[in-house]
Amino acid sequence: MAKITLLATKFASDNLDSLIKEHYVQGQDLVIDYSTESNYYLDHQNTKDIFTMIHEVLDANNVPSDAVELLTGNILAQEGYDNFLVYNMHINPLKSVKYSPYWLCQTVTMHTDYSENYIKTAKEKHFSCLNGRERDHRNTVFEYLTENNLISKGICTYVAKGMSVDGQTNPDLINSHTGQQQPFYDVFDNSYYDLITETSVGESPHEWWTEVFFTEKIWRSIYYKRPFLLVGNHNALKQLHKMGFKTFDGLLFDEHYDNISDNDRRIQAVLKENKQIVESMTLTELDHIVHSKEMAEILQHNYEKINTIATQHSQSVLH
Repeated sequence: MAKITLLATKFASDNLDSLIKEHYVQGQDLVIDYSTESNYYLDHQNTKDIFTMIHEVLDANNVPSDAVELLTGNILAQEGYDNFLVYNMHINPLKSVKYSPYWLCQTVTMHTDYSENYIKTAKEKHFSCLNGRERDHRNTVFEYLTENNLISKGICTYVAKGMSVDGQTNPDLINSHTGQQQPFYDVFDNSYYDLITETSVGESPHEWWTEVFFTEKIWRSIYYKRPFLLVGNHNALKQLHKMGFKTFDGLLFDEHYDNISDNDRRIQAVLKENKQIVESMTLTELDHIVHSKEMAEILQHNYEKINTIATQHSQSVLH
């Protein structure tokens, strides 16, 4: 049976509806590719969740659900969809719901390979913390860093608040999905690890929703061979481990924060761990750990893993 893939990148039901009306032919299998996104809501009015919206659009266009495959950037999308069906037993299920590593592949394909940065020494700051668009959890991070006098210990940006290393003033104009200018890479030349504030920390009004969503922010650290602390979803590090990646518990960080389900408490635990590292470890001590054999083995393993996944995904798409 013929198959058509619709790349739906906008958070709106009318966008998907238009794509189906323009491209879909009855009798085809349909792939709806939302792999750039994970967000629970697909419109800015917060009236529809992703699964309800898709089913409504399919019904309106007489597309059978069992002919539709959904791709998403949410690693736990299948689990969330199974939970959704329990609450919506009248719905005819989609053929499949799958995770697609769009941002991982985008990072490996489009970013400058800055992986040899990790061997450089005499860095001037403990950490980097790079932010563009304003989000509540990023506000929390910057308030904490400011109140605890940690901004000067890292290289920190928040373009939405007027803080930048490369002259950017409008977060909507930032293209963080490809190669950057040298001031951007100077951040990694001059800091030892990344304090990552991911796009999502997992907010949702429905108990059935589950999410781990990684963007280029986490994949960039891995691709550049960087240690990192992660302000992200509950069990995000656990999902990285399931994908075959290694992290830094016991070598550099205490990663118990990943087990904390409450978003606010998890964010505070990450921030306290960063504070503990900055206040207890000199740059020289940090340099010894970051450039240790144990760290080099983890960073190299992760670098090889991300490249392997990107290659395998590209080959599967071609076939």
